[in-house]
Amino acid sequence: MVASDAAKLYHEGKVEEAIAKYEEAGKLDPNIATIQLNLGFANLAAYQNDPGGKAGDDAANKAVAAFEAYVKLKPNDERGRQYLVQTFVDTSRYDAAVEYYKPQIAKNDPEVFSMLGMIASKTGKFAESKDWDTKRVEADPSNPDAKVSLCVLIWDYLHNHAEVMGDQRKQLADEGIGYCKKAIEQSPKMTNAYTYTNLLYRERAAADLTDDEKRPDLEQANEYFKKAMQLLKEAQGKESGAKK
Repeated sequence: MVASDAAKLYHEGKVEEAIAKYEEAGKLDPNIATIQLNLGFANLAAYQNDPGGKAGDDAANKAVAAFEAYVKLKPNDERGRQYLVQTFVDTSRYDAAVEYYKPQIAKNDPEVFSMLGMIASKTGKFAESKDWDTKRVEADPSNPDAKVSLCVLIWDYLHNHAEVMGDQRKQLADEGIGYCKKAIEQSPKMTNAYTYTNLLYRERAAADLTDDEKRPDLEQANEYFKKAMQLLKEAQGKESGAKK
């Protein structure tokens, strides 16, 4: 009944009152997963009303705690994990995410490394994201997708940070290219690996000062672009043939 009152208050736009009621309901019975789920959503709404203030900060912490409680009560419900991860991202709770996933980090879980890499990236922490993606590659060396994800991360950073120039730009581009080439060795028909090798060579060329310096990088880029287009056409041809 208390949770029902909370839902009514929430729909009336009385978010703070709804939170208080959901918290009361949760204390009456901490084993009802839906209460924790709704408490999480209500606190997210409170956070969005004051994202830069102390009240919003407190609400974000409460939202994370509520979704964590929901995941414990419903460990097989994938929605709970999705809500939790999205909350880490939306409220910029990178440190809270690292703390939450500590047990899986200790187990060297590549999926968690991928998750933390994504959260770090979406919260503007490139160095941390690159570190987690590198750990993912090391933990799952037979997975070419992990290597391509790292290539994509590095390309995205260079593409959006034109101020990164000179040797730093070339070193990052070379690192990404190296991982893409390793992915190609493992999976020679992986179109994305060729595509991002092409793009990374172009980002590398942006650090060159003269056309003569740029030419070798752009020639390499074109070779990988052509190969990506060739693989794409082959895949489309197979798909078309299968439909016939």
